[in-house]
Amino acid sequence: MIYLLIVLIVAALIVFVVTQSRGYDIVEYHLSTDKDITAPVRFVMLSDLHDTDVSHDGNKRLIRSIENIDPDFVILAGDMITSYMQSSYNSDITYDFLSELANRFTVYYGTGNHEQRYKAEPDRFGNKYEELVGYVKGLGIEFLSDSHTDRDADNIRIYGFDIPIDNYRRAVRTYLPEGIIPDRLGALDDGKYNIMIAHDPDFFDDYVSYGCDLVLSGHLHGGIIAIPGIGGVISPQLRLFPKYDAGTFTKGGTTMIVSRGIGWHTIPVRIFNKAEIVSVTIDNNTEGDSDGN
Repeated sequence: MIYLLIVLIVAALIVFVVTQSRGYDIVEYHLSTDKDITAPVRFVMLSDLHDTDVSHDGNKRLIRSIENIDPDFVILAGDMITSYMQSSYNSDITYDFLSELANRFTVYYGTGNHEQRYKAEPDRFGNKYEELVGYVKGLGIEFLSDSHTDRDADNIRIYGFDIPIDNYRRAVRTYLPEGIIPDRLGALDDGKYNIMIAHDPDFFDDYVSYGCDLVLSGHLHGGIIAIPGIGGVISPQLRLFPKYDAGTFTKGGTTMIVSRGIGWHTIPVRIFNKAEIVSVTIDNNTEGDSDGN
């Protein structure tokens, strides 16, 4: 009898973990601004796809979910691919998804540590970075690498900041070089609503100092396992209970949205921490809130 009970408990745990780790939520944020934008503006943010077939159908259901949100544009906040050890590995799942996405929406792509690793280690990965950038640009997607683009119709500027690869080291607290963000991105145009893609949320104080209205991050996968009422348990840098695990954080005039990510790599487990599509609506006519619905 005791062995049957153990088997039932183990089976229940397996079902629980599998159920928790599959699927995704659509999380909505509503923000307000006093800047002169053509409001309301709605966009979808995705981060950390990691070459994952999220909906187990070639990501067709994922595309339909984004279509149902009907965004004005889509922002990819890094780590859409995974820089696996094998230099021969290709990212067909992500490339196919990007192609379908670009056929339907205006898309902006910022880098994460995996894209940065392609760029930083050509001896290991060959021309993978150039292949990725060439493919993305060939689809008409704007690849924002320490650069920006303007959406004149909305009065919105979107920046992509490449966090140095050394700042993604594990088990070590690192700091951005002083002044690196304005040195790379230039001065803000305060007349525009400024959005910055910055994959790692750890450097929130630096983002606040730069002065963007909105920062979009991911990277932490929501802490992989979340404890209700406490938050994510561990970061990719192997730090326990990361401060900026998921959700919104506001300081000064800057709001940061941290996505739990839409995919996974290495260990495909999420507990109390669903993958998510982030939908953001910016309005300058009504009082907004910063809570996911």
